[in-house]
Amino acid sequence: MSTAYLMENLKEELTCLICLDYFTSPVTTECGHSFCLVCLLRSWEEHNTPLSCPECWRTLEIPYFQLNERLGRVAGIGKQLRSQMLQSEGHQGSYERRLASTKMLSDDEQGVNDFSTQGHGINRRNLSNEAEKHHKEKLQETLNILRKKKNETQVIVTHEKERVILCKEETKTCKQVVVSEYAKMRQFLKEEEQLQLQLLEMEERENLKRLRYSEIKLTQQIRSLRKMIGQIESMCQNSIIESFEDVRGILERSKPLLLQCPEAITTELTLCHITGMREMLRKFSTDITLDPATANAYLVLSEDLKSVKCGGFRQQLPDNPERFDQCATVLGAQIFTCGRHYWEVEVGNKTEWEVGICKDSVSRKGNLPKPPGDLFSLIGLKIGDDYSLWVSSPLKGLHVREPVNKVGVFLDYESGHIAFYNVTDESLIYSFPPAFFQEALRPIFSPCLPNEGTNTGPLTICSLNDHV
Repeated sequence: MSTAYLMENLKEELTCLICLDYFTSPVTTECGHSFCLVCLLRSWEEHNTPLSCPECWRTLEIPYFQLNERLGRVAGIGKQLRSQMLQSEGHQGSYERRLASTKMLSDDEQGVNDFSTQGHGINRRNLSNEAEKHHKEKLQETLNILRKKKNETQVIVTHEKERVILCKEETKTCKQVVVSEYAKMRQFLKEEEQLQLQLLEMEERENLKRLRYSEIKLTQQIRSLRKMIGQIESMCQNSIIESFEDVRGILERSKPLLLQCPEAITTELTLCHITGMREMLRKFSTDITLDPATANAYLVLSEDLKSVKCGGFRQQLPDNPERFDQCATVLGAQIFTCGRHYWEVEVGNKTEWEVGICKDSVSRKGNLPKPPGDLFSLIGLKIGDDYSLWVSSPLKGLHVREPVNKVGVFLDYESGHIAFYNVTDESLIYSFPPAFFQEALRPIFSPCLPNEGTNTGPLTICSLNDHV
């Protein structure tokens, strides 16, 4: 390996990464890399924050560095050695250059020695005027950088204080907007409430008018019937009928009465449409899945446990205690002991179905009616063109105008509230009287049995991300 090559390697090791020249008053950072003191300070001045090592870019929490006197002396020796080698090879032969190089080396050594510290056990020497001036310049340069950093930090602090005030003002404004918007909503809902009540009152007056008219009509009919009955009874009581003309006349007058068919009129009320109902209930959306361990052996569940229908044959399934053996029923996997929960079920065009909530302890065996309080369900039934809804238990019929295709089920465990909703037109179907729940509750589903090729469709638990 040549001397020139070794000299180049030595120069590389003794060179500052910033100025690419031999170290002058070198310092070493906490990450172990060395730079000229002036070069490092200038680098930090040019790059605002955060302070980092120019070689490895490690962030330095504080501008800490250690004076490296030995490295400075070695750099001076290396620089002198290189100068002498160049002279011997004829690249730099003048005596004046050698003196300049030697003087430069002496200056560097003097500067390095001047930075010796008590931390290394080296006593501080009297500094020459030249060295003192040099150090004061370095100190002033460092002081200027620190003052600049202080000013920059002060600007940021002032800005942060302004942001604190701005943040409070923005929050106050947002609170005012929230209060204002909810006030509008309350006013809107109050108007909607009044509109619904007025509509019901109008329908009540119309229904009462129809009922009174029917009552008057039926009362007149009763009077006519009573009068005709009296005349016929009187004629029948006579031992001898004096005139067949009289009999014929009575029979003729009774014909219209005989043709009359007294009927009770039906009254209707508008479905209880609740503005914003679904948006409100969706806040309590609960992901419901079916529990295969409870499904009747004739029921077929989808792979995602979101759909159930009645199959055409009995599956070979274990008759475990949780399984329904005679009812075409399956429970939801979720168990509720607190909180508010809402889910929706697509019933489609099925002619018979049942959805609802039951106690976790509900009887799974046999087909006996469930005791009151064990089951809160909604039953849909379609026979021909007639469609009806029923709630249980106890069983109670509901008036409906048209089939329900999607049912919403809501449970508020703490308040003992269970209600069913028509999702399509956002109306209330039925709300059970408040109950006191002490046991765990579970969703319950029954697609019911097929009926001569009909009612074969599934019950499907909807994803509330779907659109109505």
